[in-house]
Amino acid sequence: MAQLLAAEPSGVAGAVARAMERSAPGSGASWYGGDHADFRGGVFLREVIGVQVVIQEGAAAGPEAMAGLPPRPGGFTGRDRETADLLRALDPAGTRPAASAVLVASVSGLGGIGKTALAVETAHLARERGWFPGGILFIDLHGYDREPVTADRSLRALLHALGTPPERMPTTTDERAALYRSTLAVRARERGGVLVLADNASSADQVRPLVPGDSRHRVLVTSRDRLPQLGARLLPLDELGTEEAYELLDRALRIADPHDGRVGDDPGTSDRLASLCGHLPLALQIAAALLAADPGKPVSELVAELAEAHDRLDHLDDGARSVRAAFELSYRRLPPEQARLLRLLALAPGPEVSDEVVAALVGAGRPPVRDQHALARAHLVETGRTRGWWRLHDLVRVFGAGMAARAEGDAARARVLRHYLERARAADAHLKPHSEAAEETGPFRGRAEALAWFDAERAGL
Repeated sequence: MAQLLAAEPSGVAGAVARAMERSAPGSGASWYGGDHADFRGGVFLREVIGVQVVIQEGAAAGPEAMAGLPPRPGGFTGRDRETADLLRALDPAGTRPAASAVLVASVSGLGGIGKTALAVETAHLARERGWFPGGILFIDLHGYDREPVTADRSLRALLHALGTPPERMPTTTDERAALYRSTLAVRARERGGVLVLADNASSADQVRPLVPGDSRHRVLVTSRDRLPQLGARLLPLDELGTEEAYELLDRALRIADPHDGRVGDDPGTSDRLASLCGHLPLALQIAAALLAADPGKPVSELVAELAEAHDRLDHLDDGARSVRAAFELSYRRLPPEQARLLRLLALAPGPEVSDEVVAALVGAGRPPVRDQHALARAHLVETGRTRGWWRLHDLVRVFGAGMAARAEGDAARARVLRHYLERARAADAHLKPHSEAAEETGPFRGRAEALAWFDAERAGL
């Protein structure tokens, strides 16, 4: 060693010597403080060649696809409260202890309400804040297509994105789920949390296998259905407010042409356009696209077309997107009884309908409560001003009425008219002084109840 140092005091031999000085024999420490193994102190029966396979920390077994988040939605506007709520749910530094952390957040709402746009925008904001250094995984589960993505396929896609080579891909769903959780656990230790954005889920069964076991990860789900079975933070979306809808129209037109001021030049007519679109983001974007495709078309002309149309949905189609097609994806998944109820609710008079009128519509002695709540979970029906009252989004009403056959509609309207006539006569009997018929009216116990019924059903009557 002395001869080596004399010949090359600052070269390889010197480096070896200095490394040996740092590690006392038998200490078990690495000579180089790096990826070399220390064989000193070993007992060998014959000549030995040591071979060490080194896998660098954090290295993937194959190519990864951890930056598959779609681009930010153009023209995204509003949703300030919902965005803040979602960020609080995803915050890795939340106030909850790890054992009780909510790993899943679920955004639900009517088709076209802007669930995916909100989820993608929020994911971009989370990334800008430095959250989820382990990466972001995005998968479209196609839950409302004719062939939704199965758990087996989604796990395979996510494992591939995490760098699992085909030859190491397990064959069964359970094995894939176990490897998926294990891979994410390793990633959490080495790089940090991962956000999994599962778009367009139709059931909890599609999502459960994708939930990691490590509390540093989060799953963000979008669905047309509420998914309370997941134990998730639930965030239902409603249509946009008046100002938000107006801003979306204006912003969408100015993206196509920064000098297009048609919305701002006629705010009253633009508000009317937003109303005819039901403040539904998809419908608003389609309306903006129709205007952008025809720069000389006044907003008032499109408003007139929508207002005078026999079926408004025929006009809310820009060739690539269609409100009717969005609703059909939800409608065709309904069991026959729920599909029939949706069609009949669309024919109900007034902006809201009571349980008793629902019963009359379907021709039953009592309302189909289970079917009503199923439609509400699917965001095709909304609860009204008080419990026991229901309403439909304006465009869902147009869609449902268009799906009803003429004979079916005529029979339902006749039942509702008969119900209103019988109840109105019974209530009126209580309003007449000293009426002999008042004792036989049945549904009402007095004048106050009769008046309350007239007041509640005024719009329908």
